Amino acid sequence: MTSIAETIDREGLTHDNAPWLRRLAYDLRENRVAYFMLAPSVIAFLALVLVPLVTVILGAFVRSDAVGRLQLDQFRAMIEDPNMAGVWQQTFLFVFGSVILTVLFSFPLALILNQKFPGVTLAKALLLLPWAAPLAITSMTWRWIFHDQLGALNYLLHLTGITQENIVWLAKANLAFPVVTFVEVWSSIPFMTITFLAGLQAVPPQIYDAAKMDGANPWNEFWDMTLPQMKRVLMIVSLLSVIWAFRSFTVIWTITQGNPFYRTDVSVTYLWKVAFQNLRFGEGFAIAFTTFLVLVVFSILYTRVLRSEEMG
Repeated sequence: MTSIAETIDREGLTHDNAPWLRRLAYDLRENRVAYFMLAPSVIAFLALVLVPLVTVILGAFVRSDAVGRLQLDQFRAMIEDPNMAGVWQQTFLFVFGSVILTVLFSFPLALILNQKFPGVTLAKALLLLPWAAPLAITSMTWRWIFHDQLGALNYLLHLTGITQENIVWLAKANLAFPVVTFVEVWSSIPFMTITFLAGLQAVPPQIYDAAKMDGANPWNEFWDMTLPQMKRVLMIVSLLSVIWAFRSFTVIWTITQGNPFYRTDVSVTYLWKVAFQNLRFGEGFAIAFTTFLVLVVFSILYTRVLRSEEMG
């Protein structure tokens, strides 16, 4: 009859140097229900995230000539593309401009909705409506609003006497780029405001009571109490917003498709044109990998700053 000690020894539980395959097999037997429940998520992650990422990396780098020498023509074509410098400049301007503007609008709005006043519940519900609508429908609606002939905005400007000329909003680069940035900000405000509101409601109210007893005015409460408590939320939400803005495709493609003359293109929309319209897949892989690399570097730097702020 096998003793318990021998069973444990055979399973490899008492040996620090037990083979990892044996430990994995034991863990799978003991937690098979948990692994079974996790299996769909793991499969979806592999199919929808890991496989496309590996495909992009392989497409960007794994290309050789007849004698097996590695070719980097994809990145050379991307660097020599005459539109690429402008596209990256527009990408950074679009991403960081839209995120900064969204924060500047969302945080004060969250502060207002954190107060108690008649209709605050209705205001919160109305705030969610733009976010609940599909982004493609929202972008199409704004495209019609900014239409130079049939748009509601030009009609309103005529009606109020501000101008009697039809402003061509989407055919001029100096107007089209602010338009797509505005729509990106408008569509991002609800989520960021609700997130900020959740963070504000998690702030202990006792600190405000103590501050009032010490004679603090509303500005002191905001600067010395609210902002320090909301710093982590602000940084995390800003990081997520930057990542989402980097891959923002729907707004620009629905409204302008990068026109006029690539002046409203960002990296993801220009990637689509290069790879799927011009069939330059190698250069498209290079743009995709570069965008991914920029996001990884930015995320690492941002999280390090966040960690140093917490330790300080």
